Amino acid sequence: MTVPRGPDLSSDAWTGSGAASTPRVAHRGAWAAWGLAVSAYFVAVFHRTSLGVASLEAERRFHTGPSVLATFVAAQLAVYAGLQIPTGAMADRFGPRRMLSAALVFLAAGEALFGWGTSVATALAGRALVGVGDGLTFLNVLRLVQNWFPASRYGLLTALTSLVGGLGQLVSTEPLRLSLSHLGWVITFGGSAVVTGAVALGIALFVRDRPDTSARLPWRERPSMRLAVRHAMATPGTWQAMWAHFALTGPFVVFTALWGYPFLVRAEHYSGQGASFVLGLVVVSAVLSAPVVGMLIVRVPRARSGVVKVSALVLLGAWALVLSWGGGRAPLAVVLFLAIATGACGSTSVIAFDLAREANPPERGGAATGVVNIGGFACAVFADLAIGWVLTGFGHGGRDALGYRPAMAVVPVMIALGLVQFWRLGRHPAAHGAAAGG
Repeated sequence: MTVPRGPDLSSDAWTGSGAASTPRVAHRGAWAAWGLAVSAYFVAVFHRTSLGVASLEAERRFHTGPSVLATFVAAQLAVYAGLQIPTGAMADRFGPRRMLSAALVFLAAGEALFGWGTSVATALAGRALVGVGDGLTFLNVLRLVQNWFPASRYGLLTALTSLVGGLGQLVSTEPLRLSLSHLGWVITFGGSAVVTGAVALGIALFVRDRPDTSARLPWRERPSMRLAVRHAMATPGTWQAMWAHFALTGPFVVFTALWGYPFLVRAEHYSGQGASFVLGLVVVSAVLSAPVVGMLIVRVPRARSGVVKVSALVLLGAWALVLSWGGGRAPLAVVLFLAIATGACGSTSVIAFDLAREANPPERGGAATGVVNIGGFACAVFADLAIGWVLTGFGHGGRDALGYRPAMAVVPVMIALGLVQFWRLGRHPAAHGAAAGG
């Protein structure tokens, strides 16, 4: 039994030939539905990465050091990662409109608590709520894409969704730093909570789960969440895709969500504005490369595995080059190379979702996507905590350059682990194509 999909957008009806006016309206409806839904992802990524340029200010506001600061982000990402499998299954069963509306309510509550709180406990609770809302968002946008668009467009729409998320992350760099400098902590985060609530209302009122022309499965016939998860996790292709996401998304999240800014300021001796610029370049690289990745998935699907391997090797080399540079600060060109590679590889990681889609039938698409999405954020949780522990172990509260290079060496180790596992599972014949069972 397959989940109903939207009309075929690749047919001639979409070109305006003939008298197919209804399909053209449905086509506009599909893009409108995605546009509203993806605004939730824009907001979610902003909240996810808002601690990046605010990390040093957060140290002062909450009177804490790097290990506790790492706990803020680790708790947020751990909640996010833990929600991915149930979220994927719930997306299949309950529909994306309800899930996205709930996600934005959690995001608004978490950001308000984080903005108005002054204690470590309040901040931790706020970041955990942000993790809940963020964890419910991305997979439900992709589930809506599956409902409204044909399978041939899935890879492209996944890349475009990633692009919009990158724009949200771009707002969390220099614009957020300027807002914190001129408006202050409470107004900045309180205002973002209000905007998030407004987006939640818009999605609840105007987004539909699927086209009116597609039949909705009766409740008793919808796929079992438990069985969908079990079969997705029994498919080698799902796990291969998860390790691709681990190797390429994890470093991107580590660099942009917390440790990139203090690493650049304290170890590479950049000003706050300079560090914010480099973080912005990471995001711009991700945004510009996302459409290229989407077209590659559509036009050259056989190249996907090779692109993942080459991207991971380039990213591994960029990190090794910066961290091993003698004489202290690495040259600007080397740091910019790291920024561009980190952003581009973050976009390349969406290939993992297309690999998982290909390895699983549609009725467990959400569950498989959830397993894959755990990869990058599990990597980020482990790396964030490990970096914080290493910095604390070196003393000085992580407030000088000592310890940053050995601490950030956790990142290339994670990339190497993901690459090896991706290559190993790719040799399994069942990793290619849909699983026979289920």
